[in-house]
Amino acid sequence: MRDAARHELLAQVAAMYYEREMTQHQIAAALALSRVKVHRLLKEAREAQIVQISIDWRLKRSAALEAQLTRRYGLTAARVLRAGASDAALRLRQIAQLAARCLEAALKDDMALAICFGSSTYEVIHAIRPDFQARVTVVQATGSLPQALKEFDSASLTRQLSLKLGGEALYLSAPLFADDAAAAALIKRQSAVARALTQARRADCALVGIGDLDPASSSFTRAGVADASELHAYRQAGASGDMAWQLFDSGGRLFPCALNQRIIGLTLEELRALPLTVAVAAGAGKAAAIAGALHSRAIDVLCTDDSAAEAVLQQQP
Repeated sequence: MRDAARHELLAQVAAMYYEREMTQHQIAAALALSRVKVHRLLKEAREAQIVQISIDWRLKRSAALEAQLTRRYGLTAARVLRAGASDAALRLRQIAQLAARCLEAALKDDMALAICFGSSTYEVIHAIRPDFQARVTVVQATGSLPQALKEFDSASLTRQLSLKLGGEALYLSAPLFADDAAAAALIKRQSAVARALTQARRADCALVGIGDLDPASSSFTRAGVADASELHAYRQAGASGDMAWQLFDSGGRLFPCALNQRIIGLTLEELRALPLTVAVAAGAGKAAAIAGALHSRAIDVLCTDDSAAEAVLQQQP
């Protein structure tokens, strides 16, 4: 009953704000709440998918760059944004919309979609249109790290997307990183974890982001998994980027390090075996990481922007 009452309050506040166009001050007065409380309730309503906002950008694409990427890397398709916006966050949201349209075209009833968490995955999930429905099973493909990256955590994103699509959620009840390789192997043998990983390996498609191991922006440092000096050492030793939280080199090969052996989730090899993997990455600064990810042959559809695409094509084959 408490959850139902909370849902009712969130819906009421959202309706007053978005449908009746009342100000937060007016809502606060009507419901005997503080304005700060109203603001928090509106934020919670969006996070709980009670309110779903969809912005349909008029996006321009570069057909020439899409063709070059597809041809060079043997992709099924590429989606390259002709970025008019200099704001990096806005550019990522627009690329995420391109990826969302790809997924909407690919997803059919009774399919399974595996998701690996991160900021780009978060943006794609929120770019899927509220009126798009498919009985798709959303599978958590990497373990959880809720304390460090709560808004981007895989369990949270799995729940949000399954609610949006009206399908089922399958959770991977395990941490993202084990203490060491032996602990990771033990966790993967647990029946619930093994069952979830098996479901992820059988998915019809996957959604992933690509990281560049930049200490200033990497999810590894934000999550407290690796510090700046460790990431610098990995890059100096030949690591190019990460995908599904696994480090790879410029040739797309799994980078030999203890960190990769601690991960609970789909491997690059298992991603490569899926019928369709959609990857999202933005910015010329990620060119080396994107090129390495493409060399892994785990990506079928790349969604990026023109500056990144041009820089990737300038990389040595």
